[in-house]
Amino acid sequence: MIYTVTLNPALDRALRVDRLREEDTVRVSGETIYAAGKGIDVSRVIRELDGRSVALGLVGGYAGLQLEGFLINAGVMCDFIRIANETRTNLIIKEEETGRQYVISAAGPEINASEIGRLYQHFLQLQDMDFLVLSGSLPRGVTPNLYGQLILAGKKNRAFVLLDADGRALTESIAFGPDCIKPNLYELSRLVGRKLATEGEILEACRELHQRGVPSVLVSRGEAGLIFSKGEQRFKAVAPPVVVDSTVGAGDSAVAGFILALSQGRDLADCVRLACAAGTATARTPGTALCHKMDVEEILAQVRVEAL
Repeated sequence: MIYTVTLNPALDRALRVDRLREEDTVRVSGETIYAAGKGIDVSRVIRELDGRSVALGLVGGYAGLQLEGFLINAGVMCDFIRIANETRTNLIIKEEETGRQYVISAAGPEINASEIGRLYQHFLQLQDMDFLVLSGSLPRGVTPNLYGQLILAGKKNRAFVLLDADGRALTESIAFGPDCIKPNLYELSRLVGRKLATEGEILEACRELHQRGVPSVLVSRGEAGLIFSKGEQRFKAVAPPVVVDSTVGAGDSAVAGFILALSQGRDLADCVRLACAAGTATARTPGTALCHKMDVEEILAQVRVEAL
């Protein structure tokens, strides 16, 4: 079974307006609310592609119940720990006239020690974990040490552990030995301490991470596609050009495609191919909407994968 962990989930409230105008009333022309958070997005895309996963995490209050209800109604299996404080709500505002998008991300609730303990004890009891995706920001009260402990617990269950994080959550957690990390180009640059531009520079950064104990690195580069490196196996996947509406969730969709294909026993080239198709399909959707299976299948046939 694939398990995804989202420690700081959210309701994403996406608003469409003609244009933001200072000191004037702005009318909302469209509104959609989604269950969000990086791991939750991974589970949603896996479900859309006819796969199965279980979404783990911390939710609280009315917003937490609403988030869980959205997922259950969409067919995503959930196993959340209840917390005392309210799950956050983010705002995404899209200007129709300009195409500009504004993302206002809430900090999220404070998590106390007993809630962390309940999550960890629940995690240790999971017996059917084959793949584990840890992704997203950390809520207040939680340090990167928790990611490290969850990585160790996943590896104790002999699960394949994929980490998709940034900042301290990434730099401090790789020491615990995740099987794969999924930085974008900017996150990878910060991780190795220098600006990366060319494919050769990216592959050299991946080699450095291999030497630091990270077996696999999947790098997302927007329209330039994905680069995957595992020892001597290195691939580049590039999708056909598409009209991009919003890149929100594209990286999470790529993770979903990769881990789903891996769970189905496909070879690494095919895993990277599906990751690229899923991420590209999500970029075509508005706001925080994720990919549709039909779009993924259409793009998948056109993704070019080559060995590097």
